[in-house]
Formats: sequence, structure tokens, C-alpha cells
Amino acid sequence: MPHVQAGSVSLAYGDRDILRGITLTLSSGDRCALAGANGSGKSSLMKIIAGLQTPDAGSITSSAGAKIVYLPQSGISHEGRTLGEEIELVYAEIAELIGRREALGDLLARTSPDSPDLNALLHEHHDVEERVLHSGYYDREAEIEQVLSGLGFRPSDAVRDTGEFSGGWQMRIALAKVLLGGPDFMLLDEPTNYLDLEARLWLADHLAGFAGGVLLVSHDRSFLDQTVTVVWELFLGELKRYRGTYTAYEARREQEIEQIKRAWQDQQEERERIEDFIRRFRATASKARQVQSRVKQLEKMVPIEIPEHLKHVRITFPPTPRSGREVITGSAVARSYGKKRVLFGVDLVVHRGEKIALVGPNGAGKSTLMRILAGQDSEFAGQVVYGANVELGYYADDDTWLGKSGVSARACGRSVLDATLSAAHGQPEQRVRDLLGAFLFRGDDIHKD
Repeated sequence: MPHVQAGSVSLAYGDRDILRGITLTLSSGDRCALAGANGSGKSSLMKIIAGLQTPDAGSITSSAGAKIVYLPQSGISHEGRTLGEEIELVYAEIAELIGRREALGDLLARTSPDSPDLNALLHEHHDVEERVLHSGYYDREAEIEQVLSGLGFRPSDAVRDTGEFSGGWQMRIALAKVLLGGPDFMLLDEPTNYLDLEARLWLADHLAGFAGGVLLVSHDRSFLDQTVTVVWELFLGELKRYRGTYTAYEARREQEIEQIKRAWQDQQEERERIEDFIRRFRATASKARQVQSRVKQLEKMVPIEIPEHLKHVRITFPPTPRSGREVITGSAVARSYGKKRVLFGVDLVVHRGEKIALVGPNGAGKSTLMRILAGQDSEFAGQVVYGANVELGYYADDDTWLGKSGVSARACGRSVLDATLSAAHGQPEQRVRDLLGAFLFRGDDIHKD
């Protein structure tokens, strides 16, 4: 049975140990989630398993010829080819094999039956033929259609240049290539980030029929419950295995976390009691031996750590000017891309205090309408009017927009702190730091790109 194994893998960034002696085995048929706090090393571990990153210690071994594919959660883009041409690249290796098979056939036709090279050529021709026949190459059109349709692409998208697709759709293209590439193991980092409900349901069903092994990271609990039977959790640099659904893992983990919190509280009380004794009797000669004993007791006490992800995110919004009753009014809003009409005759009114969900199938125009309302798309017909004292904030599905500058932090290469300050509209830096802390950006994290 094909497998891939991480053995005693360790990784550190500066003085921070991310992975400590991690051991993990993934076999064909496994459906595993990788859980843990942001920054706990999930992506790093997946890259190491995929051979894209070198650990400080440990090794990765796999079955001979095993194909391991890693899909990052963002950052992949395509351009210069149509969608159909881009997908065909998945089969480039098989196309080369077909060329080799044809060349071998011609060579065999010219080879004498008495030639000492005949058997070697026959064996190679047979091996190439077998690889081609078992690759699914001749059934690829139906498979491509199924995968692209499942991920929300339309048949007409096949002739569109990939550079026309947004960041979220770029990641769907990358996911399609992974699914069609015939891997033995798929390492998927937040594969549902850019998928709507229909595409998520389709992906869960598709993974259920996949013969190889899957290791995935996702914040979508429903999707995880549909797909995984084992959860691996990275916790303070170490890896622990939980069998069962993601919901079962959360229930069990909640009990363990409560135990950790109680143990931490008990330790804090014990430490406080010892420190109080030391303070009170440090200058008392008759208590010197007892004081020294308690000092040593403190030194030997192993601190119980409360990881960042056990802390709750707390967000407070600064006061804003009171807007008019009607915040946004759209009248006869229409938008087309070439001959493709996405929106036509949309009328809407958003009132102050309303919380609205915008739903619809793939291609219905949800993101287009959001961009229009946010003032990021001016190529539309109709009218959008903003009420008095209205200030807009907009977060795109592909996170390419940040703040009023309309430029992403990633594109500018700025630190987390600088990018946030640029969109803070004059808020004090300490207020921005506090907000980043609420989102669990700690220490030097705010200075990272």
C-alpha cells in the first residue's frame, strides 16, 4: 500500500520551535485533517511532506514512485493560456509518453528480429503502453468536464484566458489541476476558502471516491465532518492523533483543554503561594533553608503553557459617524463582461443597521455586485448612491484589496503592522496593535510580511 511518512521532523524559526520531533504516516485511503492554531506549523509540515521545504531535522520517506501534490491556500495564478490549455498541462507527461511510444513503434518496425536490442525495445514499449493505458488519458475529456463543472466553471470558460479569472477562481484552477493530476497523496491547505456551498459539497463527494490519501487543513467544520476520519493536531510543536470526525475531536479536545486550564490555574496558585512565602521570609535567618528550598522548587517547576489559540478573539469597533437611514441605494444596476450579462436591472436599498447575506449560484454576480457597491468597479450601468456620512469597508474573496488604497498588503511587501496602519484612518498605533493582538498576532508576528 502506498504511503508517505514523516519521521522525527523538527523545524524552528529563530528561537521558536514550530515542529518538535513530528512523526506522521499517511496511507492510501486515509482521510486526515491537520488542526492547530494559526502559526502552529500546519502549512510548514505539509510543505515538508511534499518535499517543498527542508526540515531542520528528521526525514520524509514514501513508497517508490508515490506522487505527492500540495495545494497552498493562496498565491497561485495563471495567465497566457486558455483554461482548457492550462488543464491540458496536467497530462503533459502522458502526452510525452505517447510520443515516446510512437517513436518506439517506429524503431521496432525498423529493428531486425535478430537484433540484440529487440527485447529491450519490446519491454520498454510494453511499459510505456501500460502507463498510458492506466493513466486515464483517453477518458480525460469526461473527467475534465466533471471536475471543472463541479468546481463551478461553465463550458464557455474553457476558451477564456486564465488571466481573466479573479484570485479565487485562480485557486479553483489550481485545485482542478491537483484533482486531475492523478496523485497518490493530496495535501490540501484550505481548499474550500474560495468555494461556494455547491462546490464544497461536490469536492467532499469527490474526495470520498479518491483512492489515495488526503491530508487537509480547513476551518470549515461541516466540510471536515463530511470528509475526514482522523484528526492530527499540532499543539505546542507536537502532534497528536484523534480518531473520528472533526466534531468528535472538538468534543474530546474541549475536555482536554479544560483540564489544561485547570492545571494552569492550580500551578499559578501554587506559584503565587510559594512566591508569597519567599517574599515574607526572605530576610528571616531561621527560615533561610525553607526559603532556599522553595526557590529551588520554583526553578524546577515546568510552566504549563496556554497556547494562543485557546484565547478568545475580542473585537471592539470604534465609534463611527451616524449615517442616514438609507446607507446604499442601487437603481437599475447592470454589468456585462463583453457579451456576457451578469447583472441587469438590480434595484436595492440597504438601511442602517441591517445585516444582509448575498447568496446565489456560481456566476450569479455576487462578487460583481459587491465590487460595484464598494466603489471598486465603475464599469456598470445604472446608479449607486451612498447616504450621508457613509464610510465603506470592503474585503474581497481573494484578499487582493485592503483599505482605501485598493492595493493589497501582499503586493506591496509591507509588514502586517504597516499594512494595517495604512488602512486605519488615523487611528493611534496602540489601537492598531491592540486590534492585531485581538486577532492573535503576537510579538514579532506584526512585523512579518
